[in-house]
Amino acid sequence: MQVEQFIIPIYPGVKLLVYSSGAPLYVDDYAADYGESRWQLLEGKEYEYELVDDSLNEPADWSLEGPASMVQKNPRHKNRGVITTGIYVGTAHFKAVKNGANEGVPVDFEVLSVKTSYRSDYRHMLSDITSYYTDLVMQQGSPVTQKFEVDYDTPQHTLYQKFAFVKSIVEDEQFNEAIHKIVSNPVRKWAKTTVERHIESVRKLSKSSLHQIVTRNDRVPYSGVIEGLESLPRYLTVSHKTDSIDTPENQFVKYVLTSFYGFCSSLGTKKNATPQLRMEIDAVCNILAGYMNGLFFKDVSNPSQLNLGSPVLQRKEGYREILQAWLIFDLAAKLTWNGGDDVYEAGKKNVAVLYEYWLFFKLMECVSEVFNVPAVEKQCLISNDADGINLEIRQGHTKMIHGSTMAGNRRLNISLYYNRTFSHTDDIYSSGSWTMNMRPDYTLSIWPGEMTEADAEREDAIVHIHFDAKYRLNKIIIEDKEVDLEARDKELQDEKENREIDIYKRGDLLKMHAYKDAIRRTGGAYVLYPGTEKKIRKGFHEIIPGLGAFCIAPGHEDEQVPALKRFLREIVAHFMDRTSQREKVAVAEHEIYSTPPDPFYEMFPEPYGNPVFADAVTVLVGCFKSEEHLQWIMEHKKYNIRCGGEREGAVELDDAYINVKYLLLYDLQDLSVKRIMKMTKQHPVVVSDSMLANMNYPDPTPGQLYMMYDVSEEAVEPELIGRPWYIEPFVKEMNGAPQTVTYTNLFCKT
Repeated sequence: MQVEQFIIPIYPGVKLLVYSSGAPLYVDDYAADYGESRWQLLEGKEYEYELVDDSLNEPADWSLEGPASMVQKNPRHKNRGVITTGIYVGTAHFKAVKNGANEGVPVDFEVLSVKTSYRSDYRHMLSDITSYYTDLVMQQGSPVTQKFEVDYDTPQHTLYQKFAFVKSIVEDEQFNEAIHKIVSNPVRKWAKTTVERHIESVRKLSKSSLHQIVTRNDRVPYSGVIEGLESLPRYLTVSHKTDSIDTPENQFVKYVLTSFYGFCSSLGTKKNATPQLRMEIDAVCNILAGYMNGLFFKDVSNPSQLNLGSPVLQRKEGYREILQAWLIFDLAAKLTWNGGDDVYEAGKKNVAVLYEYWLFFKLMECVSEVFNVPAVEKQCLISNDADGINLEIRQGHTKMIHGSTMAGNRRLNISLYYNRTFSHTDDIYSSGSWTMNMRPDYTLSIWPGEMTEADAEREDAIVHIHFDAKYRLNKIIIEDKEVDLEARDKELQDEKENREIDIYKRGDLLKMHAYKDAIRRTGGAYVLYPGTEKKIRKGFHEIIPGLGAFCIAPGHEDEQVPALKRFLREIVAHFMDRTSQREKVAVAEHEIYSTPPDPFYEMFPEPYGNPVFADAVTVLVGCFKSEEHLQWIMEHKKYNIRCGGEREGAVELDDAYINVKYLLLYDLQDLSVKRIMKMTKQHPVVVSDSMLANMNYPDPTPGQLYMMYDVSEEAVEPELIGRPWYIEPFVKEMNGAPQTVTYTNLFCKT
């Protein structure tokens, strides 16, 4: 129920008042069923409070203490202040303290998520993680049929962690459905019992009945047709078959419920169990008691032994789910998950962090299927020590699994990382960030199967694809649509305000851009969020590079995860294309970045319409032998060089001579005379001596082939006219033979 204010009794005459100030306040009398405080706030809001003394009709000499990030006291009035919930979700513990006293009165507030589904999401995800966890343990071959033992004197947060696993089992809808299926359609057996019946009601005589007829007392006279029989017993003991539900399988189900109840209630009696823990325990115990007090289990006895190999337990619907739940429960008492402290320590329900953990398992499931990740690779996620079996997934601690797949005729290796850090480094041959340290939630790295990961990094043959979990997103903006200026400004202002409570839209995509731009060899970056639609923006014309978002909501993953799998398979298909734009760009970048920079500050035409750079421009340095030769060149706007053959000055046809951009023409007799000309066609043509003769070329060599360029002095850019050209080091002792030189080298006197 929404209210205008809280009035919370603290001490006789002293009350804590909390005002809505436009932010919603709720009082929930059923909150205990969820293990929550009845005084409920909303995340990302501010609330004013004050402590008042009704008996004195004045401000109370009390103050409110709580998490530093949530309580802002009024500097002039200690009894007043502001509660800021921020991104906290769960039970927040405060206490009202009389000024000068050491002890205070506990006051708990429940901070609700802005997502109305967070309660069911929390249970669903925790249950899934528990299942993944136990599956990993069972795959490892750890014993699962041992009776569990719990150290009840362990720290409070550890007790809560163990309880949280059990709670997730009991509150799971699948568990409830399993119990109802068993009750409505139980396994039955025929039980043989004996009853006393009047002899007249016995219709069929067995050997035992005939014996009783002869031997039993309490007889009545008989005058029938059987010779020698003078009397009959008044009653006979006969066997009777009944339909019974007291089967070993139903006994096992009762044992499971009893074990769950005993475990939870025992935790609640321990000295280090907090009021918050006891309240949540009561809620779970009430559920279990409801099952056990039903009429069905009153007719079921306690088991003398557990037969876990029963085909009914392993196969029949309802029973197999209870068996799985018990195996999980049996393990839960031994399991430790340090990452759980980030999720539910001190009563908080950090659904956003839990979502990040949960998504890792979902992503691992997808990657394992697409890239053939062997089960043994996943064993790195658990470890065994003296404290039990540990789940090694925690924020800030990197974990990875490896796999490989055959994509057509190309083998690909992959690594899936959780919380991998890409540190800033100047070493271009190693992984890292160009700028600042980056840590995506998940990173999928793909490289050729013939290389190690380190070699692939060094050769720029690896591609990183990053994913970030964003639980608080409901929708994400991929593209800006045509909107009026007022609507646009409002949207941007709303986004700015939402950043304060970690509810981003466009900002989340900007972070993906940061991953793409900063982390070397990144091909794509994507948001994973519990929304309703998939959004992808491709870079260039290919699946990667790319940017976008995939919706994966707890409870809806069966419908949504296939889209992510299809995307991963599209990536595999992309890597089969050995001429992809991404691969060409990677090769070019590797070549560029692996060459140390050599500054060049001389004038050079701007690359408009001719996207080349000075150090990539090749100049043909050639001579003219006479004025007649020069006149022919200028008149025909052509220049030729000998190609092939053994004649002095002939060159071999190769890229260097085919792709030249300029002609630097010099006088063979006077090196100080130079003219710069530009090639007007992309490539030269090969002509014969007879063709040159028809063009009145002076003295073409018989039987010689020539490479002919189209040149123009008028086409030369103004920046190159009148420049000094240092050709002496290149033409010395060459006797006029043409050669190719990079533009930058023509300015180096050495």
